[in-house]
Amino acid sequence: MNRKQLQIGAATAMAAVALGVAAPAASAVERARTATTSTAPVELSAAQAEQILASPELRPHLGGDAQVLLQAVAEGDTRPEIQRGAVDSAAKAAFGLIKKAGGKVLSGAANAAKKGVPAFKKWADGLAWYHPVRLAVAALGGEAVKQLVSMLRG
Repeated sequence: MNRKQLQIGAATAMAAVALGVAAPAASAVERARTATTSTAPVELSAAQAEQILASPELRPHLGGDAQVLLQAVAEGDTRPEIQRGAVDSAAKAAFGLIKKAGGKVLSGAANAAKKGVPAFKKWADGLAWYHPVRLAVAALGGEAVKQLVSMLRG
């Protein structure tokens, strides 16, 4: 086991101990609440974050903050604000790549995005297997693709 795995294991064990001790009190509070204000979690797996960080197509379009957020997700951080920031950063990087490709690629992506996520994915899969935009879209997770499509629409 390397150092990162040991740190994640220790943090998980501490969280389990804390929840084991605090679970009865937390469940009593949960029963007392009348309305919950939870939003749908934005999910970007650690593997997806690592793939985005390792992608030579997306890497130049990731700023310093974006790389920090994606690295945190790659290391197992599941806080919603970190996840949301990482997804937004990945989508912005892909948008920058599409804008850089310009011309037919940009207009094709915008037209496909207007038809929805499935049409956009189909358009991206129709590009040559070595095309940087296709590789970048393949590296993104589902939430980041949805965010990219909404950016292309507007």
